[in-house]
Amino acid sequence: MTTPEPTYSRILCAVLTALPLLAAPAAAQAPESALNADDGTGAVKVCAPVAMPRWRSMSPVPKTWTFLDCMGFSGEMGASHFQLGCLFANVTPHAQKYAWGPMVAIEKAALAKPQPPMPNCGW
Repeated sequence: MTTPEPTYSRILCAVLTALPLLAAPAAAQAPESALNADDGTGAVKVCAPVAMPRWRSMSPVPKTWTFLDCMGFSGEMGASHFQLGCLFANVTPHAQKYAWGPMVAIEKAALAKPQPPMPNCGW
């Protein structure tokens, strides 16, 4: 008898259950660095194309991406706006595990204002 392959929901449940075990305790940040997230927070940069009011997407992106990369990507996706975001794995208990910058219209004027989230994870 062969063992059935695990379903997507079982795999997802196993991963979500294991995440707290893998996360190291977060180090306390100095006051001057409170608006910037270091690598110890397990931060992931996120680019969110938005076509208001129809749809919104969210893509994890490499650390090398800039707001111009996110704006260009969002435009290629057919979005009219975009948002820069950060998702955090290692935060103090009950702390917010995400941050979003303001929604920015894809236009020439956006080049002058990157609009990173606070705390910022490298945008």
